[in-house]
Amino acid sequence: MAAQTGDETSMLELYRTALRLRRAHPALGDGSLTWLDAPTGVLTFRREPGFVVAVNLESTPYRLPDHTTLLLASGTVEGGLLAPDEAVWLGV
Repeated sequence: MAAQTGDETSMLELYRTALRLRRAHPALGDGSLTWLDAPTGVLTFRREPGFVVAVNLESTPYRLPDHTTLLLASGTVEGGLLAPDEAVWLGV
């Protein structure tokens, strides 16, 4: 665990950031979610107010929906594209 502490690319820091966001973001409490249209192999859903999750299970990049903030990413997001086998939390 010590080796991952402070390493922004580590799984430990990804989880720590996710836990902080879950406590702070109003859309991550009780409530419903709405599945969004996406290509086969991509899962996207929205929670109000202003939160979208996208998970790319395909072998090609996925263009992210319009958003204002990239809250959390499991990998690098370049040019608005979510790489294969990656996930993001977006503020919209």
